[in-house]
Amino acid sequence: MLAGLEDIGVSLVSGVPCSYFKEPIRRLERHPRIRYVPAVNEGSALAVAAGARLTGEPTAVIAQNSGFGNLVNPLTSLVLPYRIPVLVLVSMRGWPTADAGEPQHHWMGKVVPAWLDSLEVPYWWLTADGPSPDAVVAQAGTALDSGRSAFVLVGKGALRDTAPEAEGTAGAQAPDRDDLVAAVLAEVGEERILSTTGYLSRTLYNGGDRPGNFYMQGSMGHVAALGLGAALARPEDRFVVLDGDGSALMHLGSLATVGHHAPANLVHVVFDNQAYDSTGGQPTTSGTTDFAAVARAVGYRQARRVGTRAGLRPALRALLDAPGPSLLAVDGKVGGAPGERASSSLSVTDIAARFTALHGAAVTPGTAREET
Repeated sequence: MLAGLEDIGVSLVSGVPCSYFKEPIRRLERHPRIRYVPAVNEGSALAVAAGARLTGEPTAVIAQNSGFGNLVNPLTSLVLPYRIPVLVLVSMRGWPTADAGEPQHHWMGKVVPAWLDSLEVPYWWLTADGPSPDAVVAQAGTALDSGRSAFVLVGKGALRDTAPEAEGTAGAQAPDRDDLVAAVLAEVGEERILSTTGYLSRTLYNGGDRPGNFYMQGSMGHVAALGLGAALARPEDRFVVLDGDGSALMHLGSLATVGHHAPANLVHVVFDNQAYDSTGGQPTTSGTTDFAAVARAVGYRQARRVGTRAGLRPALRALLDAPGPSLLAVDGKVGGAPGERASSSLSVTDIAARFTALHGAAVTPGTAREET
């Protein structure tokens, strides 16, 4: 695939990782002729690629279909009307059908080709039993030559995965996911916990499942806003948001919204291991971001930073006992056993229903909200 990109002149690739692209991204990070620019979300990746293309540099984007929604605005209001030719490689999670344990991929596994058809954007398929990656990229490159953007839709197994497991770079005392979740579960009482997509939700489920836990599968980057809505709606309850560095960066503006509305009953925990752990350990850009400083700047009442296992519980206790919104930035390391997804034994509608029921309400799929 990378040889195909070089053949059509691509010298810059921006993207957000997916496990389908684990090996290409690993090689791009040290490629001598193609620069890789990690982006906080798929729309930003497309804008980065469009900016470079405007100055004459052929570009490509790597994205997951789960984030296709983030692409829509810059695709339809920037790339298409300005006729900026960019190649977009999209992994097709949930295609042709979503796995039973990953219902969050059901819709995007079905709709991306139809949406591209509706936008009159040409696309090609790259599958395990189809033409070689360089041949597919070459075909898509013909559209770029005519001034049009093009997509390559990548099926599971089309690209070989030989990337090694990620290794943590933090010190020996730095906490991993298991340490964080254990500390949170030890300190919370009646507080509700909302956890971001990926390994944090898995670790929370396996470490201490309870009706007061809401596990996100998908919707990456939106757990802070989800927690804000819950906290504003139920000021008598207290909410803890478990976020990751990649997730927090994806929609960092949500922190400003939290700070503006300032719910006293919200504690926001950002676990920063500087990696997209569940997609293969690709680095995030959080190494140059101080989440605690950002929180203070946008109006959080409390903000702390901790980098040791021993410091976790005291820091959490202090924030749980103080008026929020509060943010705890945890300088952690890659590691911990993620275990099974919550959806391996609970349906996602059950996860939502039991969480809602705690607040004196019932939501039945397909019906309006009913007070009980």
